[in-house]
Amino acid sequence: MEKIILIEPEKPENTGLIARLAANYNTDLRIVKPDFNLSKARKTANKYQDKLRNAKIFDSVQEAIQDLEFVVGTKPGKGSPLKKFHPRENMSIMIGRESSGLTNQELKHCDTVIHIETGKQSSLNQSHATAVILHQFHNKEQGRINLDKLQPLQDDIGQVTMKLLKRSSPSNRELKALTAEIKQNN
Repeated sequence: MEKIILIEPEKPENTGLIARLAANYNTDLRIVKPDFNLSKARKTANKYQDKLRNAKIFDSVQEAIQDLEFVVGTKPGKGSPLKKFHPRENMSIMIGRESSGLTNQELKHCDTVIHIETGKQSSLNQSHATAVILHQFHNKEQGRINLDKLQPLQDDIGQVTMKLLKRSSPSNRELKALTAEIKQNN
C-alpha cells in the first residue's frame, strides 16, 4: 500500500487513529483539506505522531493523487466488495469524510471503487473502515504471487502487456493459467 488519502476529515480522533494505522501498515498519509488543526489528532495518534507530522496536506483531490499510480476509492454499496477485490502493487486508498464519504466527482478520480460488506448498516466509522481495508489488503498481499517471476516472459508478451498484467493483479489461479497459455503458444 502506497498511501492513505483522507478527504476532508472532520474528527481529529479518527485522523489520529488512522495515523496509527498508517504506521502499523507502513504507509504514508495524505490529507485533503482537514477541518481542524492536525495537532488536535495527536492524542489518538499516540506514539505515532510522526505520521501526523509527516502527513502531506493538499487543497484538492487532484493534487493529492496526481503522482499516484492506482487509487482505490471507497463508497458504501458501490463498486467491488472488499472480499473479492485483489490488491495490486503501487496502490493507494482514498477514504471519504465521516459525514458523507466521497462525492461522485471524487470517485471519478479513482481507478476503481470498493465497499465493505456490512450487516444492517451500510457504512462504518472512518477509522474502523480504514482498519478493515488495510487488514484485508495486508493479508491478501501476503499471499500474492510475485509478478516479477513473469519477467522472463516479457519477450514473449511484450512490455505493454506485461505492464497491463501487473496492473490487473490477477489471482494465483489466473496467473498460473495465463503463464501456461503463454508457454503453450510460444
